[in-house]
Amino acid sequence: ESNTETSNEELKQRLQEALEEVEILKAELEASQRQLEGKDEALRILQSMAVFNKATSHTKAILQKTEEEKRTLEKEINILQWEIEFDQDRFKNIEDTWTEKYDRIYCENAALKEAVKLRTEEVKTLKAENAILNQQCLEFLAMLDVKQQKVVQENMSLNTSSITDFTGLELAVLGACTCNTSGGQPCPCAKMAAVTRKQLLHLKQEIENLKKSKDEAYIVADAFRIAFEQQLMQRKDQALRLAEVIKIKKDTKFMNWRRLKDDGHVKLQGDRNSLGQKLSSLLSSDVDCRKVEELDNPHEILRMLIDLVNDKEEALAHQRKVSYMLARAMEAKE
Repeated sequence: ESNTETSNEELKQRLQEALEEVEILKAELEASQRQLEGKDEALRILQSMAVFNKATSHTKAILQKTEEEKRTLEKEINILQWEIEFDQDRFKNIEDTWTEKYDRIYCENAALKEAVKLRTEEVKTLKAENAILNQQCLEFLAMLDVKQQKVVQENMSLNTSSITDFTGLELAVLGACTCNTSGGQPCPCAKMAAVTRKQLLHLKQEIENLKKSKDEAYIVADAFRIAFEQQLMQRKDQALRLAEVIKIKKDTKFMNWRRLKDDGHVKLQGDRNSLGQKLSSLLSSDVDCRKVEELDNPHEILRMLIDLVNDKEEALAHQRKVSYMLARAMEAKE
């Protein structure tokens, strides 16, 4: 019994110790839980602070960018205001310039109107004087005979037709003339104007002659060109025909050679002589007849005839040119 009691006490003591350890462990567990809760709270606070710092930095960047854009816009606004002020000043200067021009042109126009009025009055006076002079001229013509009237009328028509041919030199001379002559004699300025007028008419006549000679030269050149082109075309046709004849001759030459070996050569020689004689009898020139009679080859005779035809064509072209020039000369004489 004593052993059982001691064992119970030991068990109670152990149980008591175990309970104390359990209490201690509970206290430690509660302390550790409180620490964990504090750490969780601190972690949440740190996370919220990190998010706030991140949002704050983004907001700061946006604000900085906004400030930079604001400064850029302010600069652009200042530049635009300066340009507007500069354009306003420039437009104002342009407006002042055009106003001055308008005022000056208006004054000049008024002065020109006054000058036109004076000139119209002068023109009226000159027309009246011209009418008086025309009347006097008609009276003077009535006093002359028929031949003298024709001479005077021709001179008057010449002067009226060339009245617009005054040169700047003549106008300057007559406008600056201050000569006072008596007795109706022309002054040196008028004589100089008449001399220049004669020289001008002479130069005009020379220019017309040069134009006529130039046109004749062009026509002669065209005649030569046309004749040359005709000769080229005819020679081309003749060359083509000659080539065709030579080709046909070459094709039939070998076939006829054996058949005409013995007696064909003599017969061909007689035919050639008869051909040269027949052609020479058709020609009018003795030199051409001798040239054709001396040839034996038909090809050479054909080439000789082509050369004669070309010579005749050149002679005909020269005759046409000479006849045309003679016709123009006869027209000029008429």
